[in-house]
Amino acid sequence: MASSRVYVGNLPMDIRTREVEDIFYKYGRIRDIDVKFPSRPPAFAFVDFEDARDAEDAIRGRDGYDY
Repeated sequence: MASSRVYVGNLPMDIRTREVEDIFYKYGRIRDIDVKFPSRPPAFAFVDFEDARDAEDAIRGRDGYDY
């Protein structure tokens, strides 16, 4: 079974949840976004989609992109 959670790495430390949402909303309905700010950069996030197919589309659509 495919996961509906997408890991998004290498984000700037001043990223906002809304900015992550703006990047990923076009791939499908988002259930939750969890942005993490570790003590050392970079920041990262987990984006949970309602449908695993949307998560797969997001991975294909954003793979290799820099923020």
